[in-house]
Amino acid sequence: LHAERRYRVFADLERIVGKFPRAIWRSNGRAQEITVWCSNDYLGMGQNGDVIAAFQNAAGKMGSGAGGTRNISGTSNPLVELEHELADLHDKEAALVFTSGFVSNEASISTIARLLPNCLVLSDELNHASMIEGVRRS
Repeated sequence: LHAERRYRVFADLERIVGKFPRAIWRSNGRAQEITVWCSNDYLGMGQNGDVIAAFQNAAGKMGSGAGGTRNISGTSNPLVELEHELADLHDKEAALVFTSGFVSNEASISTIARLLPNCLVLSDELNHASMIEGVRRS
């Protein structure tokens, strides 16, 4: 895999609070400040003082980490409250927060396609892997 250049190496990044979208990139014993153009945090809320304070407050009360999946260890109350708030914001009966865009695409496509009678999904290899996986699991 290395010789074929198919071995995945993740960028070692350290975000810099207050300098969004800047980060420190570490590679081969060197550190260099860079701009991260592909962040999903396009509004920079991961650096917002109120958001950081809320995380610190929650971690101080409940610790960090989920302790497992919702199916195994239950759901944390702040997540339940967020889902209620999102449902209310969008005037819906309920909302569901997923761990990532990949998981939401895969779960949504596979579930909807499985539940719709005679559903035909047209997809090709150029779709995002999350969509392809959702179709495969339907």
